[in-house]
Amino acid sequence: MIPNENSYCEIDPNVVDQWGIPVLRFHFKWSQDELLQAKHMQDTFKELIEAMGGVVTRSGNDSDNWGIARGGEIIHEVGATKMGDNPKTSVLNQYCQAWDVKNLFITDAAPFVSNADKNPTRTISALGWRTSEYIADQVKKFNVKV
Repeated sequence: MIPNENSYCEIDPNVVDQWGIPVLRFHFKWSQDELLQAKHMQDTFKELIEAMGGVVTRSGNDSDNWGIARGGEIIHEVGATKMGDNPKTSVLNQYCQAWDVKNLFITDAAPFVSNADKNPTRTISALGWRTSEYIADQVKKFNVKV
């Protein structure tokens, strides 16, 4: 997903979970670029299958989304605590440390700004490793309390 201003989450002002904690409300919209990419992929697959003598038995263009699932329906969802180099435009620094809460580190897929359709597990592991080394260094320097 390409980051866009129409895709974000916020605290729902009306809905709470079983413990009375407000839940997230998601807003989601594919960009025109992503829809065109999906259309191009479908067209290319059709051309390849037919060039090999195959028959396309199912088309991905049965909706306006060209076969792309709605947000939350596919695996490897990422984002929500954007990593960046500016506290005004991101939640976390390059070490997955919250700008506003120095002893808070987010080491899952939440820091991703965007994600392709590939499995992010190795990147998550690498970021976790880097973050753990940074935490150990910061604890030794007494910059972070544990």
